[in-house]
Formats: sequence, C-alpha cells, structure tokens
Amino acid sequence: MNCFSHAYRFLDRDPHFIVGTCVPDWLSMVARKTRAREKFAAKFVDSSQFELGQLAAGIVRHHQDDYWFHEKREFVETNLQFAIELRELLGADAGFRPHLAGHILIEMLLDAYLTEQDRSQLDDYYAKVESVDPAFVQESINQMAGIPTDRIESFLPRYLQEAYLYDYVDDQRTRYRLNRVLHAVKLAELPESFLEWLPTARERVYKLAPRMLTPPT
Repeated sequence: MNCFSHAYRFLDRDPHFIVGTCVPDWLSMVARKTRAREKFAAKFVDSSQFELGQLAAGIVRHHQDDYWFHEKREFVETNLQFAIELRELLGADAGFRPHLAGHILIEMLLDAYLTEQDRSQLDDYYAKVESVDPAFVQESINQMAGIPTDRIESFLPRYLQEAYLYDYVDDQRTRYRLNRVLHAVKLAELPESFLEWLPTARERVYKLAPRMLTPPT
C-alpha cells in the first residue's frame, strides 16, 4: 500500500504515469478480482493515445519496482523480524496477521518517511492524481484487465478526499489505517498494545529507508 513510494521519483512525469504507478495497489483495495498485470499493460505502452500509454507505462513501472523492492535484503530481513515480534505481541491466535501486517507496515512507514522528508512532494502527488479523470482511469484499466471493474471511478474522489497517506506519520492513525486493511481481508485488528511497539518499528524502517528505496544500478 505504498502508493507514494511508487510515485515520488516520477513527480516530474505526466500525471497519467503517476496514476499508473498506483493502479495495482488501488485495485487490491477496491477491486481485488481485477488485475492490472504487467504483461497486459505493456501492450498499451506505445498506444497512439498518449494518456493511455502513460498510464500503462506507470503500471509496468509499478511491477518492475516491486520485483527489486521485495527482494531487497533490508526489506526481507525487516519483514521477517517484524513478523516474529508481532507474533510474540499477538500471541497464539495471531494467525497470518504478523507476516501480512509486517509487510504492509513497512510500506506504510516508507511513505511516512518520504512525507517527513518533504511534505510538499506528497502535496504535489495528490495534485497530480486529482488532475486525471477517474472515468478515464477506469476505462483504461478495463482495456487491460481480463475482469473489468466499475469501482475505480467512484474510488478516486474518496481517495483524494481522505488523503490518508498523510496519516502514516502518526502512530495512532497508522494503526487505524493498517487495521482497515486487515479488516478488508477478514483478519482481526491489531490491539492497542501494538502502539507500544510501533515507534521502534518506525525508527528501524526510517533508518533503512534510503537503502530500501534505492533502485538497483
């Protein structure tokens, strides 16, 4: 759920490209049966319709960045450590939550790190997303996806209104947002005691963020 981490390096690009870098994560939130897969998006990168090509290129970039990011030693080791610590915190009924929560939390905290480094970049990100027509985004996704969706057009105005990426700099709001994700996939929420552990997790992610966010050369 690290939309800003996917987009921040491209804020000088066309807004449709920036939106494209977020599309796979947005679909995972509101239309999980619809997939913006790299191999299908790649077919539209050279479209004669400039905006469609840019959105498709952003989707491709999202997947390419995910490949190296999730293989980063810093990410893998931190995710494993968080999963162990969260399992200890949650006890025997932890289920799948520790691994998933740790993964998502790292991504949220990376967005928070970038926001604290330069909040104006997140302002710019939201302005760029707002400049793109939600109906066009939905129509473009449906050209690329095997299963169409009618949820993106109504989702984007809510996404802009909530502007929840700003919440990630605050521990209470981070827990609230993480719990919403867990609830959406039918997992139990993280208890209040999670807030006692979260500051140490934030500190560790912030320390490693420059290396986590640096693409391979």
